Amino acid sequence: MKLFYKIEFNSTNLYYKHILENLVKDNGINASIKQYKGFILIICDDSEEKIEEFFTFLGENLPLSIFLGKSYVIDSFDESLEELEDKNILQNVSMYTNKDILNIIKENENIDFSNDIKKIKEGKVSKIETHNGFKDLFLPSKSLREEFESNNFEVKLFVCNLNKLSELVAVNQKDLQLLCSIERPLVKLKFNILKNENKEYSKTNFIYVKLPDDKETILFASALQKEGIDYLLYAKEESLQDGLKITYIKEDNLIIRGEKSLFPRYDYNLDKKYNSSKEFFDDNGGVIKATLVSRNKRIKPSIAVYFSYASNNSTISVNVPGKGLKDIISIPNIICDVNNALDEISVIDENTSRLVENYKKKFPQYFEKDLKNKDANGFEAILNLTAYILGMEDYIEFEDDAFLYNAKSGIQIDMKLVKVDGINYLDYRRVVQSIMSYKMADVNNRMLAYSFYESLSDFIKDNITKINSELNAKDLVLCGDMFANNILLSKVIDGLNKSFDIILPKDTALDY
Repeated sequence: MKLFYKIEFNSTNLYYKHILENLVKDNGINASIKQYKGFILIICDDSEEKIEEFFTFLGENLPLSIFLGKSYVIDSFDESLEELEDKNILQNVSMYTNKDILNIIKENENIDFSNDIKKIKEGKVSKIETHNGFKDLFLPSKSLREEFESNNFEVKLFVCNLNKLSELVAVNQKDLQLLCSIERPLVKLKFNILKNENKEYSKTNFIYVKLPDDKETILFASALQKEGIDYLLYAKEESLQDGLKITYIKEDNLIIRGEKSLFPRYDYNLDKKYNSSKEFFDDNGGVIKATLVSRNKRIKPSIAVYFSYASNNSTISVNVPGKGLKDIISIPNIICDVNNALDEISVIDENTSRLVENYKKKFPQYFEKDLKNKDANGFEAILNLTAYILGMEDYIEFEDDAFLYNAKSGIQIDMKLVKVDGINYLDYRRVVQSIMSYKMADVNNRMLAYSFYESLSDFIKDNITKINSELNAKDLVLCGDMFANNILLSKVIDGLNKSFDIILPKDTALDY
């Protein structure tokens, strides 16, 4: 009996194929594994009984992957299709099945972590060496967390006991599947009520969560669990590669940024190896062009939105074959100075001048601290400034507040264009002024933050529709790490998916 089994797989890296090949060998079935762009094919040529046994075996032993899509039997297959050539590129991925993990723990029971655990129990930091570099680990502590964050380290949650994770954070089946996938990505989760009351885990009600991802961390987590420690905080040092941060929209997984298991990669379209996301995106002219290339869309007219927190080049652009990419609307890189911003808002009209004065009188406490990260660009600078004026720390706290809003719609934040030197910019002054006006009317921060992303989605939809009245494009590219925000992304997709084929990066990240 011959059977073709197709597994959708949104990566051209071959490590998952090698896992399948090892499982075929372990099971003893007469089958071969072939990988093509976009999918992996299992070709079985054995008895019906043996094939049924094999797929039961796969269900018990095959690990999940963030790149997996649907899988199903197909009636036939064009065997003349060109298979991906193995370029022998090694990935920084520990290819462990659940059985492998149990064996690692069983075979290394005598490794002594007592000194590290003692230090952690004393409230100190333990530095351990992992396959991907050094990690500083410590018990949840506001003071230690803030110390690391003051030195520009991101602090994340290291899970020692997965069975206890739901006691700390809200986690659904999809979150668990992502956390447990072979790539071991970072997933942002929300704390349960009162679990982060003293800010010992995070400055907001959310945190990025990670499971052990190599032999060293698997064994350390096992030892910690035996000592009753279910989770730690960690900051990475001297990391070889950044772990993947991932989110999802409906059934689609989206890589926000990161390199581990994504690079190095071989680009079969360009016949070239890339060792890092920066090398890949820079070589292809940025995230928009790289996304168009990876989806074979460069020769078709399209509209692209690249909205990024950190980039100094967030734009709405058009791609016209023969003419290239042209920016239509840009996000300004403002001066990160509160007084300068308030001065610019004051001169809009006589009403805004009174607004600024009254706002400073009503909320003097907001202006007593320093503005964070004065070197920020684009949206990060605008939202750091907005957060400051609302009494928050930065754009991260602003965005996380938006996620805490419980209604399905907010209020309209002004999103208008201003032309400077012939370039259309989002008028950041109007954005901030609008939010200040609502704050004066005692609208709470969660509604204001949510409304910003909702109004930004309206800004995108309105301008895309206007631009396309002349271009008549069918493809719309959405990229940049701001589209990891589910409020923004879902509302843009819902508003434009009937008019466009919406393209999101699948085998690359949203940003870098």
